[in-house]
Amino acid sequence: MVSFKEVKEGLFSYEEPDKGWVAIFTKPQELLKAAEKVRDAGIKRFDCFTPMPIHGLDKAMGLKRSWVPFVTLVTGLGMALLEFLYILYIDVINWPIVYGGKPHFSFPAYIPILFEVTVFMGGVCTAAAVIVLGRLGKINRKPIHPRVTSDTFALWIGDELSRQEVEKILSPISCEIKPLE
Repeated sequence: MVSFKEVKEGLFSYEEPDKGWVAIFTKPQELLKAAEKVRDAGIKRFDCFTPMPIHGLDKAMGLKRSWVPFVTLVTGLGMALLEFLYILYIDVINWPIVYGGKPHFSFPAYIPILFEVTVFMGGVCTAAAVIVLGRLGKINRKPIHPRVTSDTFALWIGDELSRQEVEKILSPISCEIKPLE
């Protein structure tokens, strides 16, 4: 089970790459090896940029479990509870009509709509959370490398390291190392 402290740290831990070093790779396997080496070297401020999802990259980077399922669960159940209370208010207090001899609040009739509200609002709130907390709406970001969204893989190292230290960490892997301006 994920604790509230871990969720809070996960929600607000993203850091924009503004200075440091960028290593450019041509193959995803090279990026995976580099991410493991950087993680094992004890570097805390680094990130990987890829044009496609790479299986195992989160493990190679040492990332913790995602907070997105927690947001989906909480918002979905919260919205279902609000919808349940709304139906209860309408059916019992605001407009109590007897339909076909049934009691004022016949719960089994509302299970499908509660399910639909839970799924729909959980999905909508999850998408909104990913966009807002991932800072995806920022349109004036400077790309870390011009080809990283098409066929290039990049690793950003933000710790205060010299070029020789970065080359030493990534020495057995073929990559191009550039300073990030």
